[in-house]
Amino acid sequence: MRFYIMLALLAIGTSTLADNGIPKAVTESAKRTFGEDVRVFPFPIKGLYEVVDGGDIFYLSKDGRYLVVGNIYDLKTRTSLTNERRAQLRQEQNPLRMEAMSSVKDSDTVVFAPENGSQYTINVFTDVSCGYCVKLHQEIPELNEGGVKVRYLAFPRAGVDSKTYKNMVSVWCAEDKQQAMTDAKLNRKIEPATCNNPVADQYELGQSIGITGTPAMVLSDGELLPGYVPAKQLIDRLRKKYSPFSGGR
Repeated sequence: MRFYIMLALLAIGTSTLADNGIPKAVTESAKRTFGEDVRVFPFPIKGLYEVVDGGDIFYLSKDGRYLVVGNIYDLKTRTSLTNERRAQLRQEQNPLRMEAMSSVKDSDTVVFAPENGSQYTINVFTDVSCGYCVKLHQEIPELNEGGVKVRYLAFPRAGVDSKTYKNMVSVWCAEDKQQAMTDAKLNRKIEPATCNNPVADQYELGQSIGITGTPAMVLSDGELLPGYVPAKQLIDRLRKKYSPFSGGR
């Protein structure tokens, strides 16, 4: 009898925990808030659990009631635990991003390639209304001169119901996609056009691999570089990464 009572007590004590040790209140709250695909992990700070939704990181209290938005800092080490974890998650997704990029044909992107062949390829999720995307676009000649092929994928930040989305559809449907991309980023008028295009699919693809803003660059091995990187710095990084002595290839 005593044995069965102990088993019953153990069952009661663990009934509020999921198989992975995360309190059910946390997983249920996370799914209600972010959807079924959200991931929940333990966190070093007692009473908090990490919630990963795409490329975003949040924290939930043990009872699932309180949501923490923003970075958590370790004042002893003067580091952001959130940023460190974000970098780790990006690295874990490298194989997924590499596979995703290999499935995108050149014909579905807007390509700016060196005339004499390329040594490196970067996949750039872009938005024609994004200031730093314009800045990066102005450096395409320098990137091409450094042997870098640029493949643009569409990521209209305001979504598929936005004016930017319509402008990007016009770019992808233009007879000269390169010129249309340049004109759109310089705020010149482009002819409205529609066709069977990949803009919405690429926006969805970007979200699925952790893209949250533009520009966002995905390298050949799937590494994600979020935000603008100056052309010279980017070329230097690619040369070091893919040097025969670096093991990058």
